[in-house]
Amino acid sequence: MKTKLIATALVTAFALPVFAQTGTPAPVAAPAASVAQQVKKDTKEIRQETKDIRADKADLAKDRKELAVDRKERAVDQRREDAAIKRGDMAAAQKQEAKREAEQKEVNADKRDIAHDKADLHHDRMERRHERHERHEHRHQGAEQK
Repeated sequence: MKTKLIATALVTAFALPVFAQTGTPAPVAAPAASVAQQVKKDTKEIRQETKDIRADKADLAKDRKELAVDRKERAVDQRREDAAIKRGDMAAAQKQEAKREAEQKEVNADKRDIAHDKADLHHDRMERRHERHERHEHRHQGAEQK
C-alpha cells in the first residue's frame, strides 16, 4: 500500500508540471514585434534629434559669423569716431558714436543668439543621448524575452 502511494505521488509530481506546460503557448512573436516597432520608433526619434543638432550647429556658425561682422563694423565706427574727435568735428563724432552704439546692440543680440543656440544644441544632444539609452534598453529587453 505504501509503495502504491509513493509511486502515485512520484507520477503525480512528474505529470503535473508536464500537463501544466501543455496548455496554450504564450505568443512569443507579439512581444518581439512590439519591441522591434519600438526600436524603429526610437531610431526615427534619434535621427530627428541628429538632424536638429546639425541644424543647431549650422545656426550657431551663422550667428558667430554675424557676430564677427558686427564687431568689425563696430571697430570701424570707433575708428571714425576717434578720427572725428581728433579733427575737432564733434557733430560727426556724435553721429559715429550713435552708429557704434547701434552696432554694439547688434553685437549683444548676436551674443544672446549664440548663447541660445548653444543651449538648444546642448538640449538636443542630451535628448539624443537619452533616446539612445532608451533604445539600448529596449534591445536588451527584447533579447531577454527571446
